[in-house]
Amino acid sequence: MSNATPGPVGRWNGRVTMWLARVAAFVLAALCLMTFADVVGRYFFNKPFTFTVEITELAMGLIVYFAVGLTTHANEHISVDFVTLRLSDWLRALVELLTNLVALAFLAVMVWRVWLRAVDLLANGDVTQVWRIPLWPVAFAMAFGSVFLLTGVFLHMAVAFRRVVGKQGAP
Repeated sequence: MSNATPGPVGRWNGRVTMWLARVAAFVLAALCLMTFADVVGRYFFNKPFTFTVEITELAMGLIVYFAVGLTTHANEHISVDFVTLRLSDWLRALVELLTNLVALAFLAVMVWRVWLRAVDLLANGDVTQVWRIPLWPVAFAMAFGSVFLLTGVFLHMAVAFRRVVGKQGAP
C-alpha cells in the first residue's frame, strides 16, 4: 500500500483503514464459507439455511463500507486519466483538487445520512425478518467505516491543495 497521504493523520488513517479492510476480508471469507455450506445443504441434503439472505445483506454493507476507506486512502480507485495526462502538473493538481472537493461535499452528505439512518434504526428497533437480528449495530459500523472514506478524500484534497499552491511536488 502506498501512503499517498503523508503526515501523522495520513499514517493514522492508513492504519485504521487497513484494520477495517482486514475485518472486511474476514467477513467476506465467512460469507463465502456460509454460502458454500448453504449450497451444499440445499442441493445435497435438501436443507438450506434460512438466514443466508439476511446475513449476506448485513455482510455486504460491512464489506463495502469497511473496504472502501483503504481503497480511497491508497488512491486505488479506478480512474481514467487520458485527458488529465496531457495537462501540466499544476493544472492536473487543480483538477484533482476540484474533483476531490466535489467528492468531499457529496460524501459528507452521504456519511451524515448514513449516521442518521443508523440512529433511526436504533430508535425504531428495526430487525431482520427471519432471525430478528437488530439492524442498528451493522448500520453504526457502516457509518463508522464511511467516516474513513470521507477522511481519505479530505487527505487527498489537502495533498492536491499543497500541489496547487506549490508546496509539494507531483506524486
